[in-house]
Amino acid sequence: MTATRADAVRHAGLLVVVLGLLTTLGPLSIDLYLPAFPTLQQEFGADDGAVQLTLAGMTVGLALGNLVTGAWSDRVGRRRPLLLATALHVLVTFGCAAAPTLELLTALRVVQGVAAAGSSVLVLAIARDVSDGSALVRLVSRITLITTTVPLLAPVAGAALLPLVGWRGIFAVLGVFSLVVLAVTAAVVPETVPHGGRHDRTSLARVRAVLRDPGFRVATVLGAMTYAGVYAYVAASPLLLQGVHGISPGQFAMVFLANSLGLAIGVQASAALLRRRPGAPVLVGFATLTAVAAIAVVPLQHAGAGLAGLLVCLWLFVTGCGGCFVGAFSRALRDQAAQTGTATSVYGFTTFATAGLVAPVAGMIGLHDASPIAAVLTATALVGTTAAVVMFARDRP
Repeated sequence: MTATRADAVRHAGLLVVVLGLLTTLGPLSIDLYLPAFPTLQQEFGADDGAVQLTLAGMTVGLALGNLVTGAWSDRVGRRRPLLLATALHVLVTFGCAAAPTLELLTALRVVQGVAAAGSSVLVLAIARDVSDGSALVRLVSRITLITTTVPLLAPVAGAALLPLVGWRGIFAVLGVFSLVVLAVTAAVVPETVPHGGRHDRTSLARVRAVLRDPGFRVATVLGAMTYAGVYAYVAASPLLLQGVHGISPGQFAMVFLANSLGLAIGVQASAALLRRRPGAPVLVGFATLTAVAAIAVVPLQHAGAGLAGLLVCLWLFVTGCGGCFVGAFSRALRDQAAQTGTATSVYGFTTFATAGLVAPVAGMIGLHDASPIAAVLTATALVGTTAAVVMFARDRP
């Protein structure tokens, strides 16, 4: 079952929905259980860093999955790896629900990340298979809209489910959702690589071809810093806002919802601008917003802005990150049509590996106030902004 570009256009609406649902498996695997962090601490007698490792493990898995899946799909096609990755996500998610120890849960989260990465990297490869240029920006922005809006309610749902079914029940609900996604994927998503795959070059040769593109390298740095900043915020926010500032799980869910809306706003605003203007200036603007917001956290706290000032800064930061997502990915793959799957693998591995290394740093330092997370977000934002400025200089006529 192979799809031509014309076939994809005719069935674009349904394909976008299913591809979007596939990409939600990663965010939902992260966001749905965030309100349960304090519960995990109490049940397993763990400290902040140990609980954050369950998130870091997921992120490491996302990096590993990205490393192999896209390149494999360049050889065998997209559909078979996509179905296998989604099926693995179903099995491991139910395993997380039954994990008897925090160590086993962390290990299973690594595998869960590998599976979710398989879905996300192949969705992006499929998008590049069937579109390019402004059409690629439009398609990725529509997929990303689903990726960001469906998980918007995840912390709210997690907070509502937690007193009813506990953290284990949250993973069971996610497993059922993943099973439904697997079924609709099998029914709807076609093969988008002609003849099932490409065999003209080795995987190493394709990786070398990807890395020779300086535009890819710079865009990947920006993408890596953006993902690292978002994941650092996600890892620290439940412990900072609930543990330090004392807000309830329900209040945290509403804060997370508001920030996720900011992320979605950034994605769509960026996509609209990218269809009308050169990409580099747009990315410089959004990257600069992340830097300003991160740098402002500590001065505002010292000025007595308290929780309100922190929330404003976090909202602006994640909105700026949303503005970088589509543009960084589109620029990275702009000249990679000959090895799309490999390019998405390298891009995804780099971004998620960086996020996995950075995400637990603030918790390891100790979240007694906002200073550790402010330092981490500032570092990622400044490096990302530098990459965007270099991209602007390279792409300027």
